[in-house]
Amino acid sequence: MIMPWLRAVALFGCAALAGACSPKKLEEPRPDAGAKAKPEPKKRVNPYASMQAVKLGEHKGGANFVGFSPDGSLLVSTGKDKTVEVYDYRAGKLLAELKGHTGDVMMAAFSPDGKKLVSASADESARIWDLDRRKQLVVLKEKPPKKKKLTEEEEAALAALPPPQVNWAAFHPTLPQVITASDDFALKLWDLKTGKKLETFVDEGCRQRRVYRRRDGAGWVSSAGCMDDGVAYLKYWDEAGQLVGSYGNEDRDSHYLAFDRAGRFLVTADGSLGFNVYSVQGSFLKRALVGTYHFCLAFGPGDETLLIGTDGGLVLVFDVESWKRIGHLDVGSKVAVDSLAVNPADESLAVALRDGKVLRFAEPIRLPKKG
Repeated sequence: MIMPWLRAVALFGCAALAGACSPKKLEEPRPDAGAKAKPEPKKRVNPYASMQAVKLGEHKGGANFVGFSPDGSLLVSTGKDKTVEVYDYRAGKLLAELKGHTGDVMMAAFSPDGKKLVSASADESARIWDLDRRKQLVVLKEKPPKKKKLTEEEEAALAALPPPQVNWAAFHPTLPQVITASDDFALKLWDLKTGKKLETFVDEGCRQRRVYRRRDGAGWVSSAGCMDDGVAYLKYWDEAGQLVGSYGNEDRDSHYLAFDRAGRFLVTADGSLGFNVYSVQGSFLKRALVGTYHFCLAFGPGDETLLIGTDGGLVLVFDVESWKRIGHLDVGSKVAVDSLAVNPADESLAVALRDGKVLRFAEPIRLPKKG
């Protein structure tokens, strides 16, 4: 017979042992009535995802440039196949294949009346073409210097001078003249009819890559890669060919240029990290990152957007008000976009690809509607 006090001890021991060995049920945390659940981050929506490009033409070896006539009816493209191609843009039809250059054709530009073209080439020439007759009119090229006995210093200076590859050309807006930008450290002004060189604007040690008419007054603005420090500077010239301003540094390279239509901004891009926003007078305003390698830029319809062609087959779209990226166009393959042009008539976009294709996005690249 178990004594009452032993039974009590046994019961107490079992209860204590059970409490020590049985797993405790963890209490769930009580929700805080005042706390709000964090919203999930919104996925970035690309407003241009549905836009697709249509092929217009192709250059064997690669397309270097696209540009429009003043009225938007014609498109010109140039390429590594040494040709200049002219299209009826609305019909998407090739009108002319202009041949004559013996090197890569870097670019081409229409005259103000749209009846002529100037093309710039690695063959050290620029050429003027009549579009109605589809015929070459004149070749703009330096004549070889007359042979004469040179001093050692002159021979060394001549040997250090790069070949005069012509990188860019532009018509004077009112005079029958053309200006070219060359690797031999010079801008050159030519007579449109005779092909005679009128002036040479020397920028010692700096290869002239591009040249445009200034928007803040008479004269020209160029981008120049300078050999002493490797920086591509933004250069301002007056009408007489005097260098009046040089802007930029290693953080603000000016490899590629684009003006807006309203005359507010000049944007330059360095090709690797970002782009830089200037006033048209040359005052630095802002730097923004691109995030990938890039090779060309253009302002979209109404200057609302900035378009930047990249090495991966994308055209990035930035909001000009904030200078932030809002979306992109896809050219359909991972190939570098080397040139962009917006049609002044219907505001569509033409692109030149490094694989040779010339494409068109028919719908204007505008800002997405709010709300």
